[in-house]
Amino acid sequence: MTKQSELEEIATRDDLTQLQNRRFFYQRLQEELESAITRQRQLSVVMIDVDDLKLLNDEFGHQVGDIILRQFARILNHDAGPGHVTARLGGDEFAVIMPDTDRRTAEQFGWRIWDELAAGPIHENENASIYLGVSVGIGGYPWGGSDIEEIIHWADTKLYANKLERKGFKRISDERVNSRLASAVVEVLSSALDVRDRMTHRHARRVARLAVAVARELGLSEAQVLEIEFAAALHDIGKIGVADSILRKSAALDAEEWKDMRRHSELGYEILKGIDFLKDAAEIVYAHHERFDGGGYPRGLSGEEIPLGARLFSIVDAYDAMTSRRPYRSAGTRESACQEIERNVGTQFDPTLVEAFLKVIRRSAAEEYTDWDDDYGPRVETPEKPEAVAPAALAR
Repeated sequence: MTKQSELEEIATRDDLTQLQNRRFFYQRLQEELESAITRQRQLSVVMIDVDDLKLLNDEFGHQVGDIILRQFARILNHDAGPGHVTARLGGDEFAVIMPDTDRRTAEQFGWRIWDELAAGPIHENENASIYLGVSVGIGGYPWGGSDIEEIIHWADTKLYANKLERKGFKRISDERVNSRLASAVVEVLSSALDVRDRMTHRHARRVARLAVAVARELGLSEAQVLEIEFAAALHDIGKIGVADSILRKSAALDAEEWKDMRRHSELGYEILKGIDFLKDAAEIVYAHHERFDGGGYPRGLSGEEIPLGARLFSIVDAYDAMTSRRPYRSAGTRESACQEIERNVGTQFDPTLVEAFLKVIRRSAAEEYTDWDDDYGPRVETPEKPEAVAPAALAR
């Protein structure tokens, strides 16, 4: 090996673990994706987070933490197949590129890692036997996207859901939910979305409040009200898996971008369905873009096939979208939004629920929703009449 080659090899390696580094990982992933597209073959990417690395460092010291990371790197290399690329992306983040590998095989790889880690301590000294846990998310081509950003976001979404399950939230029973813990979980999920899209997070908080008011107007039980509140707060959590270039685009989305954006309801369902006390909320999230006449997505449900909470939420969501400023348009008025919703009764919206919704809105006409100072939030105005836009076109 020449001196130049040796330097290039060093530049692509993580100093601590000697796995490939972040820079090499993304360069190689781009090459493998282009090859998969050209050859019409599958590609999988496994994203891995070491659980509670900070706690391990705090309790046992960074020297032990480094030993654990090096040992985990050896396990990755041992379990990875020929042609697979193992990498440490930084801190507690690892990844594996698996060319010519389908989703099922990649999932089996994740199970092997868990089994090996569960079989015995990853490090022992005179003070402790340390077991390591990891959270895993899998993305791939073509089932998880057609470019690197989509594939990585898909994998990160699955990893985030797995991390929540591993922390024990899945084991909380519906009958014994600690309300403070449940609220904390919802807030953590909502805050995770806030990192990606501040405007979406503020929107979620507003629609959750309004959805609760309408649910109570309908006389629903407190358990149903809470379910709808959780679903409203988390309805856009699937946008964690949508590309930044789409989430933050200031202009209207084109047809291909809309296709990607519409994946968020299914992604949200995948994140929430594994958490017991959010299972019913997950069904609402899955269906919140369905239409009463069957013309919505992703499953084309109609009428009472759509969960009650989703039928209710779709009205609230459309109203908030029409009365909120967005980077690409100004806010509409309360009255114009109500008129638009009335025009879509029986097609987009459930007539009975619209009636209850309008009672709530008109009873609270003095409330201007000014308790958050958002860059893009509700600002009910009376300027010249805005350009009419159907609610379905407004609610991403």
